[in-house]
Amino acid sequence: MKVFDPKIKTNSALNPIENSFGLEAFFTFTLLALVWLFNSTSETTDFATFLDKSKNNTVITKKFVVNSPAVSRVTFIAVGDIMLSRGVDRAIKREANPLLPFSQLRELLISTDFNFGNLESPVSGNDRVVGRGLIFNTDTKNIVGLRDFNFKIVNLANNHALDQGLKGLIFTQNFLDQQEIQYLGVGANKSQAWNPKIITANGIKIGFIGAAYSSINDGGATTNGFVARVEELGYLKAAIDELKVQSDFIVVTMHAGIEYTRKPNKEQILFARTAVDLGADLVIGSHPHWIQTFENYRGKYIFYSLGNFIFDQRKPDTKEGLVLLITIRRSVFEDASCRTEAEKIELIPVINENLGAPRRANFIETKMILDKIRAEKTIIFPTQSK
Repeated sequence: MKVFDPKIKTNSALNPIENSFGLEAFFTFTLLALVWLFNSTSETTDFATFLDKSKNNTVITKKFVVNSPAVSRVTFIAVGDIMLSRGVDRAIKREANPLLPFSQLRELLISTDFNFGNLESPVSGNDRVVGRGLIFNTDTKNIVGLRDFNFKIVNLANNHALDQGLKGLIFTQNFLDQQEIQYLGVGANKSQAWNPKIITANGIKIGFIGAAYSSINDGGATTNGFVARVEELGYLKAAIDELKVQSDFIVVTMHAGIEYTRKPNKEQILFARTAVDLGADLVIGSHPHWIQTFENYRGKYIFYSLGNFIFDQRKPDTKEGLVLLITIRRSVFEDASCRTEAEKIELIPVINENLGAPRRANFIETKMILDKIRAEKTIIFPTQSK
């Protein structure tokens, strides 16, 4: 007697109409294969045997074994130097609009969960003091732009931290606290200056650490206990170790390097790579006033300088800045394990106009800027480049 399958006994000859098992198995197998193919393009990590034959020649489907993680995401923007004094302050007063420096990027800045930048100008609290030369002071009214455009955390560790003296630095910290803006890199002592800060959004905790090469404009010759310094690698390790326990993703920022240069110096490279070696997930730099090259180091990205974001400098390269639109993804699996990583980093070149009002660069400007730092694309997918 002919049979459809040598392993299965049937009561009929091989006839596709009489032998319902053949058609049923074919269509069921095809359907389940399509379902498997669909699921395999998503988060499916395992697929059990899904076809079986029982004693009465019927098809039995077994359940899918799928380990699909619960996914949450955070987006934030990182920018370079923000200076709200000197020429920027004059432009604000001329237009009677403290939001002026941020206005051309309004939609971008309010689209994220939060934003981060380096605040280059302290707030003394005395608005009659006008910034001149290399001594900056931010009018208290000008901080409203940071608050209204989603800057929830800023780095204060830079060579202008003490432009208004220790009293001005203390006022800056207290004033930012009142505006509900966290700050990095400064404090009453070294422990406070190196104290990491955490921003929590969508259940994801992102830790920040900030340090600088100097706290006043003397090339780093003068040291004090109020500003975290990039050579203090022991403090860096302690801060990262703390964040490994308290946060899901670690960002280290540095204010260092040689002004008006395209490549990082040895101090920047040492600090940034050490940060990654110790556990940092992303390193972001400022100070050179030019956009500098970046690198993928051990699967983590280091952006040595994002250039100027809001500044009144007039030379072409100092009017260019790089905005990073960063997406952090956290995956929690069925076994309670989790993984947090940078899913996407978008490079958005900007051009400062009218003494410190950045706008998006056009297509030609974008290509020219990215060519300077040898960036081949505007979007980086870090998980694909490991």
